[in-house]
Amino acid sequence: MGSRAVIWFRRDLRIEDNRALIAAINATSGSLLPVFVMDPHLLSVSERRSSYLMAVLRGLDSELGGKLNLIFSSDPAAVVDFAVSAGADEIYATSDFAPLGVAREKLVKEKASEASIVTKFGDSPYLIPPGRLARDQGGWYKVFTPFYKALMKNGYEDPIEVDHSALSGRLELNRRDEEAERWLASPVLFDEAQFPTSNSEAVVSLANFLERSNGRYKELRDFPAVEGTTKLSPALRFGVVHPRQIVALASDAPGGEPLVREVVWRDFYANVLYQMPHTNWKNFNPNFDHIEVDSIDDPNKAAQFQAWKDGRTGYPIVDSAMRQLNETGWMHNRLRMIAASFLVKDIHLPWQLGAKYFMERLLDGDIASNNHSWQWVAGSGTDAAPYFRIFNPIIQSEKFDPEGEFIKRYIPELAEVSSKAIHDPFNRGAAGVYFDPILDHVAARNETLDRYQRLKELFAESETKSITRD
Repeated sequence: MGSRAVIWFRRDLRIEDNRALIAAINATSGSLLPVFVMDPHLLSVSERRSSYLMAVLRGLDSELGGKLNLIFSSDPAAVVDFAVSAGADEIYATSDFAPLGVAREKLVKEKASEASIVTKFGDSPYLIPPGRLARDQGGWYKVFTPFYKALMKNGYEDPIEVDHSALSGRLELNRRDEEAERWLASPVLFDEAQFPTSNSEAVVSLANFLERSNGRYKELRDFPAVEGTTKLSPALRFGVVHPRQIVALASDAPGGEPLVREVVWRDFYANVLYQMPHTNWKNFNPNFDHIEVDSIDDPNKAAQFQAWKDGRTGYPIVDSAMRQLNETGWMHNRLRMIAASFLVKDIHLPWQLGAKYFMERLLDGDIASNNHSWQWVAGSGTDAAPYFRIFNPIIQSEKFDPEGEFIKRYIPELAEVSSKAIHDPFNRGAAGVYFDPILDHVAARNETLDRYQRLKELFAESETKSITRD
């Protein structure tokens, strides 16, 4: 057994069901040095997400008795320098399967080997580590439903408890970079009551949600005005809670299967990105490299893009969605689809522009789930149906916010508008009360259909079957 070990926290910012921590406890007889590396580049991407991360780290540090070592560095291999300076023999960590995480892990392993330090990576932030689930006939799953069925048949591990007594007196603090300390003390820029920052809070929040929803998750999850979703995506993003814990609770709850299915979507997109790392910013279906998109360099398109970001397109359901994102750092999943469809299929701008903006604003900001969800909407992803997935913002508004309750929450200027007019103020007697629409949806939809038709004609039928499949 090693005498001293570093526990490198990454996307597993919790003590409970932390397999890297458990492995270090069981294999090491001496001191344990928990450490987190703050990358200034990653911190600069999203101010609000960084604020959430700092709140999580403050909580984790408290759980560790104030013994969380903090390094401020753009070099992930700084964790190896820390291990050397602390006289550690081993580094334990949870693997990360996103392109950046894989690259960081590779650098750490190489430098640790040079320093004669053993690295032990395992587990993942998912139910099943990406790359592990293979088709019987070979290859990997590119469509969700077969992936879901295979994962459920294959099974996954249950959560395991940490022996807290084994941590007592063994945790050691050696380093706290001044800049890291400054970041740790940064102000809170999100609603802590809405988004749990500790494992215990997340588990209690989920248990309360399951009790409140009483088996109606599938029925309620598409209505943004009600508390129909868990809001645990930020906690999942940083490993404050593990999907094993969510699935364990949901599986025992009435009507929990649809929630389990949503968790598996996260696994699915992580696996797609792991298998095809370039799809973080490039089309999964390369045929879509040839679809016609408008240019952000066009002043009119730039103005429409800004209106979309600001929540003033003149379509209230789109605008309330974007205002929720801008004000809270979170957006309801149904609204994410509506807002994304509007940018790609009404304004006709590349999906990457919207994905990037979401990554800048979201508390969760998971690259695999975010960018592949955008591709799902754009039609360039794994289960593409571009002819059928053109969301009509007025119909979506009427269906999922029938009384305009959610719209009024984020667009107070429409507070006195009737439930009928609120979905389309310009054409239903409330013109002048709100922004005029920046475009005509019907005309934009027809243009989208024309573009997809031209794309279809560009390739032979055998090559475009995946494009036209529903």
